[in-house]
Amino acid sequence: MRYGAAVSDAPDAPESTAAAIEPRIRARRLLVVVGSMLLIGALDLLAGAQIEFGSVFSPGVSQFIDSTETVGSVVFLVIAVVAVVAGLRYGEHAVLRVFVVFLVFATLQVIVNIFSLVASSTFRDDSYLWGVWDVGAAYSMIVAVFTGWYWVADHLIAAGAFEFPETEGRPHRPPDIIDYLFIAFNTNATFGPTTEAVVSRRVKALMMLQTVCSLLVLMVLVARVVGLRN
Repeated sequence: MRYGAAVSDAPDAPESTAAAIEPRIRARRLLVVVGSMLLIGALDLLAGAQIEFGSVFSPGVSQFIDSTETVGSVVFLVIAVVAVVAGLRYGEHAVLRVFVVFLVFATLQVIVNIFSLVASSTFRDDSYLWGVWDVGAAYSMIVAVFTGWYWVADHLIAAGAFEFPETEGRPHRPPDIIDYLFIAFNTNATFGPTTEAVVSRRVKALMMLQTVCSLLVLMVLVARVVGLRN
């Protein structure tokens, strides 16, 4: 893994210094994982709230969506607790595995939210743009979920998933969470990475999935604007 290699493989770093830095790196990664889970869970709740409020669907479908959101919130919280316990008892590799399970479930939640948005794309509740919050939350959730995917992939894939550009005259710095957020945000906004090279085929597939999700959400926003004008 990149950060561990950057610390432990440095030829000039004393062993005591590496040993002192390593726990802080593990704690930082655990904080990133748990913080990401909580953020994604909050965005999922926000994305589903306006759909229920708008009463777009039939009572049966609305109840099903509400139940799905409730189960999703509980599962998000349970997995976050499991990640903390795994990190404290079994180490970083266990945390990453739990985070992968969480991201799989979160990706399914993204797809459910997008389906709900598409199904309600031409509805509005008043004279303003109905559901701006759910569109924005769904869009932000896509960024958050795929930031997690890119962060995990770059740590679990042996050769890394990305090639980050080097800055001449500056020492090499290992990528941080903001670098993966930058990739996910650019993929949402421009439908592809900008300065980073993608070297993993699995990550390329993830990026294609993210682009499809982003396009669908933007289409929902356009449909609502057109519906408002009509």
